[in-house]
Amino acid sequence: MAGQAQAHVLIIPFPSQGHVAPLMKLAHRISDHGIKVTFVNSDFINEKVVAALPDEVEAEAEGEGRSRVRLASIPDGLDVGEEGRDIAQLTESIERVMPGHLKDLIEKVNINSNDDGENEKITCVIADISLGRWPIEVAENMESMGSRFLLWDKESWLGHSTFRS
Repeated sequence: MAGQAQAHVLIIPFPSQGHVAPLMKLAHRISDHGIKVTFVNSDFINEKVVAALPDEVEAEAEGEGRSRVRLASIPDGLDVGEEGRDIAQLTESIERVMPGHLKDLIEKVNINSNDDGENEKITCVIADISLGRWPIEVAENMESMGSRFLLWDKESWLGHSTFRS
């Protein structure tokens, strides 16, 4: 599909228990329809996710296989090894640190999209509502993004969890 635009969804969950798994499930459901997905975790959560993956799934997630869900990570501002993270401290740090890193990641993906002849620019952002508005504000301020975004919460997902093929 060289040169032809393809949908590419970026999904970013709140980096806490109970937020990552449902959005990962959504990512795989979206990818089942042929849509490329970049799933962005904090470095802390990504380390745990990758450690739990079998080797062949890890290779696919890193872009070496056929999976349409690619894992990426950005810093949340706290030490990766820090156990017992305080939720208030984490939330403040996320709002201060992650927006700039998310913007850089989107720019990097979009630039690399042009370099390899494939047009796989990120066309949509799905953000966990627990993150607040900052992921949407980042997407809105990206010239290449337009205004394609969605705030997600698991309560809405529970009532609408079936995708039709």
